[in-house]
Amino acid sequence: RLTLFCREILQHRSYTLKVDVYSFDITLWELITGFLPYPSMTAVQAAFVVGNKGARPKIPNDCLLVLSDIMSCCWDSDPYKRPTFSQVVKMLEAAETEMMTNVRRARLQCSPHPTEI
Repeated sequence: RLTLFCREILQHRSYTLKVDVYSFDITLWELITGFLPYPSMTAVQAAFVVGNKGARPKIPNDCLLVLSDIMSCCWDSDPYKRPTFSQVVKMLEAAETEMMTNVRRARLQCSPHPTEI
């Protein structure tokens, strides 16, 4: 799918493994939102706006900040500013910890006998 390609590939520039970080991030966005990016565009139109205009899918307002931060840095227009996959894994582990803490907190608030975390 062309929507997984980043700007440097679409512009036929040299590229590194960071293109896969970008593609992973688009997939992460799809998993979080349940949508495909650029639904009103053809694949060619989407490739044009990504390749020539640097378009990115809109991050939902209700997205957890930690996930929003991951998406923002993984699809940076400068591939050298994108994290490595090792860094992405660490960020996802931190996100998981934060989300599980929030789940525990929510369960405690719903419990008839709340206790401290």
